[in-house]
Amino acid sequence: MTRHVGTLIVVLILSGGCAARSAERGMGVASQGYQLIDSPEVPDERYPGGVHIQSDAPPTTWHQVAVFATHEECESSRIKRVDDSINKARVEAGAQAKYQLPVRRAVNARCVSAR
Repeated sequence: MTRHVGTLIVVLILSGGCAARSAERGMGVASQGYQLIDSPEVPDERYPGGVHIQSDAPPTTWHQVAVFATHEECESSRIKRVDDSINKARVEAGAQAKYQLPVRRAVNARCVSAR
């Protein structure tokens, strides 16, 4: 009986180590490629719509919008997002389109390596 308990403990310890390494590998695969990220925002009445887009904030404080396999795919998506937001804002706000929050978010978004 003692031998079986000892074997069980060894198996549990080893399987826990394998699970941890598998999780680390899985995270590495998920983080490959490029992320489209938006900068943080803070309320500030001195900015259009009362929101300051903090484009000078450290990238670690930005939030992920989407993930792409290549930098080219990310940039294409970023540019499309800018164009789409400008087109929509022009319809909704006319000459004030550039001050609309979705436009400001899209223009300040960045593509960064996920590695």
